[in-house]
Amino acid sequence: MLLRYRAKVATVPGSECLWWTGAVSGRSERERTDGGGHGRFWYAPGRVIIAHRFAFAVMHGVEALAEARLLGHRCHNPLCQRISPDHVVVSSAAQNRREWSVQRRLPDSPLADPRGPRRRARELRDLAREDPQLVADDLARLQELLGEQLTLW
Repeated sequence: MLLRYRAKVATVPGSECLWWTGAVSGRSERERTDGGGHGRFWYAPGRVIIAHRFAFAVMHGVEALAEARLLGHRCHNPLCQRISPDHVVVSSAAQNRREWSVQRRLPDSPLADPRGPRRRARELRDLAREDPQLVADDLARLQELLGEQLTLW
């Protein structure tokens, strides 16, 4: 199972994230608030988990995962599978909403991508499947498009 999970993770040049190349979430009730685009991993017949939660359980144990109702990525990339203390933290829905409201206004944030989180995730996942360099190229193109303008607050 772990080998099957790892086979769906790619590295992208210039990115600290580990990129999910497997299934990506659809539009569940939860995703109406967070935008969706998270990786999905089937770990048993009929049993699916958000991919980065599976990675968290592998790194920290199932008990730690059970206590972590929500995991927040500092990169705000729903495809990210990098589990490290400076990259993913146990969070709350309230904290996640606060961070989302700030990050969506920052031009260099994945949340500012005009494609929206779900479409962005699917397109970047497809590029990572083909060639991870294509993801790096797409992110550079988006950075040029959005510019380096600083937010007012």
